[in-house]
Amino acid sequence: MARRPAARPAARLPAERSSFVGRRAELGRLRALLGDSRLVTLVGPGGVGKTRLALRAAEELRRAFPDGVVLADLTGVADPALTAAAVAAALDVRDSTGRWLPGALAEVLGERRVLLVLDNCEHLRDACAVLVDALVATCPGLTVLATSRTPLDVPGETLCAVPPLTGAEGVALLEQRARAAVPDLTLGPEDAGVLAELCRQLDHVPLAIELAAVRLRTLTPVQLLDRLDDRFGLLRRSGPVGPGRHRTLRATMEWSADLLGEAERVLWRRMAAFAAGFDLAAAEAVCAGDGLEPPQVLETLTRLVDSSLVVVDRHPAGPRFRMLETVRAFGRELLEVSGEAEVVRRRHRDWCAGLVRDAAAGFLGPEMVSAFDRLAAVHPELAAALEWCLRTPGEVRTGMVLASDVWLYWAARGHLGEGRRWLDLLLRADPGTCAARARAQVVAGYLALVATDPEAGVPLLERGRDDAVALRLPDVAALATQYLGLAALFRGDLVTADRLLREAATVHDPPAAAFCWADVGVVSLLAGDLVAADAAFGTALDGARDPWTRSHALWGRGLVRLAAGDPVEATRLEEQALRLMREVDDRSGVALCVAAVGWAAAARGDADRAARLSGAAEAVWRSVPARTPAPLTAVRDRWTAVARHALGERRWSDRHAEGSALDRAAAVALALGEQPGTSPVAPLPSGPLTRRQEEVADLVAQGLTDREIAARLVISPRTAESHVEQILTRLGFRSRAEIAAWAAKGDRPVPLHARRSGQGIRTRPGSPR
Repeated sequence: MARRPAARPAARLPAERSSFVGRRAELGRLRALLGDSRLVTLVGPGGVGKTRLALRAAEELRRAFPDGVVLADLTGVADPALTAAAVAAALDVRDSTGRWLPGALAEVLGERRVLLVLDNCEHLRDACAVLVDALVATCPGLTVLATSRTPLDVPGETLCAVPPLTGAEGVALLEQRARAAVPDLTLGPEDAGVLAELCRQLDHVPLAIELAAVRLRTLTPVQLLDRLDDRFGLLRRSGPVGPGRHRTLRATMEWSADLLGEAERVLWRRMAAFAAGFDLAAAEAVCAGDGLEPPQVLETLTRLVDSSLVVVDRHPAGPRFRMLETVRAFGRELLEVSGEAEVVRRRHRDWCAGLVRDAAAGFLGPEMVSAFDRLAAVHPELAAALEWCLRTPGEVRTGMVLASDVWLYWAARGHLGEGRRWLDLLLRADPGTCAARARAQVVAGYLALVATDPEAGVPLLERGRDDAVALRLPDVAALATQYLGLAALFRGDLVTADRLLREAATVHDPPAAAFCWADVGVVSLLAGDLVAADAAFGTALDGARDPWTRSHALWGRGLVRLAAGDPVEATRLEEQALRLMREVDDRSGVALCVAAVGWAAAARGDADRAARLSGAAEAVWRSVPARTPAPLTAVRDRWTAVARHALGERRWSDRHAEGSALDRAAAVALALGEQPGTSPVAPLPSGPLTRRQEEVADLVAQGLTDREIAARLVISPRTAESHVEQILTRLGFRSRAEIAAWAAKGDRPVPLHARRSGQGIRTRPGSPR
């Protein structure tokens, strides 16, 4: 029997913000090409409309790809080494094993029929070519639609040139956008010739046309045409293809800049320091000063929005702003020639570091998930700030601090490879002994261990510990000791692991020590000392404040109860742990808990359920992708044998296959006895809703779907879904309608049937402070 594919990626295409004009011929050709080729690249100059055409074609072809249509926007990826990580994030695949990421992507995709839209590849051309070549060669159901100014030059690639709009389409676009920008604008037959000439001089490039339409707020068509005559003399002299198209776009940008006041030009170039979107507070922090005071930023930003140089995305917490990449690229050029690039990028780094410090302060508390979400919203800025630190003399140690502050986020949100790479580059750049380097070595060692690379991790931890002792940094030394203990656990040296973990726990404060005690519990469990294991897990639960640590301790205590012959209590504890693993989105932890619930089912004599959950756990491991940790294989094999013997080989295989066909959400629902797609009435994990959960509840009350909530809050659809599940769990509700009714009440009472419980984690440290 052929193996069923793993979970399909969620279809994630942004909603069109304005009407789609023309392109019928191009759409027809593109549909035909995608029917014949598994790699089609839309090529053409910047601003010509490649992205809009790709997204419209992908939307129309959605039904032809039953396993999903996914957009990977590479606009904010400046480093080619991060290309695969960006595509993995779009496909909802975590970098949590340390393997070659393209291989992990290929394993997860398997034979699924997926359309992957790779947008804005030109600045990452070689990296995209390597990744696409690897995926297309190994994933027979995958089709890639790329947009780029240049071909990827991958075997089997089919090029589809995207020309400018036709004359009629360009005029239609100009008229439509002009009426949208100027509601009282009147255009008659007498304007037809002028509009046609405007579009001709703009070379029918959609971006240039849309920028011109905004200017009709203050200029007549004739006046606008008169201004274009001098600005675009180059257009008339250049050819219709090739480098002239790039100069056309540059001329459009230069013309737009010349029409702005000095304050708008200053803000434009300073905002180009952002790698992606930003809010008003960020703009004020990074862009104000030196002639543009904070009170001016809002008004100046408003004028740039009116000029269509900045796009506004509405969110409950306030608007966020972003620039088209072409606009941002021109702004970067303005910034470089202004003489203030280093000052602005330093302010950007300082702003980013402040956000990281604030979020990191919540890593070991009940706001852990919210802290991760805040960092995910500014993830592209982390890379920009670290890159600046790396290339700027005297800033490498500051970069070490920034990369170390993000320690847990790198692991928890699937950015292991990226975190390890930054720390490696920074450590190589400054070999001098200092506090920042000692801590960076320990964090790098931690990330290596999580990536199952102890050969690299242990030397880093040992050097970090030695430097921390010499520099009298007890917290850093304790963290290194803790993870050297974990390394000993991984290699089966239980005596050394127990000694080092207990030593670290005596130095850490209670929240940081809690995870040491959870790992002490694992050591005792593997050594067969159930009394000591239960006591250690209890100490961990007493000290832990974050959901990840608590879930780890609950999972371990459940295995203690199972080993002690109490499968009913083991099931209860594993279900608690699983709810918390789901809240944190710890995917390996989810797999461990689903498997443990299945082992408890086998111990209770429910062999059918045990077989299904065994298959479900394997499906979750495949989606990571990872596998059952070696120390637990003996436990797995024991209870698998019990259930297999009770059912017989054929019935076991049938039930196992049923579980193996489930996606991650359905596997969790099976383990918790939920209906797929719903959340249980469960104990309240950590008290009242967080601020982010209250925002999500308000949007649920407005009738928004999970995907729409994700777009509003600039988070992934899976994170939005997780927040809704957490709200249902915390408030003891069964439906979104109950959330809406609760959110409508001004006093926000907590339901009487909502109760507190614990929280949780798997391979995770104390605080590297």
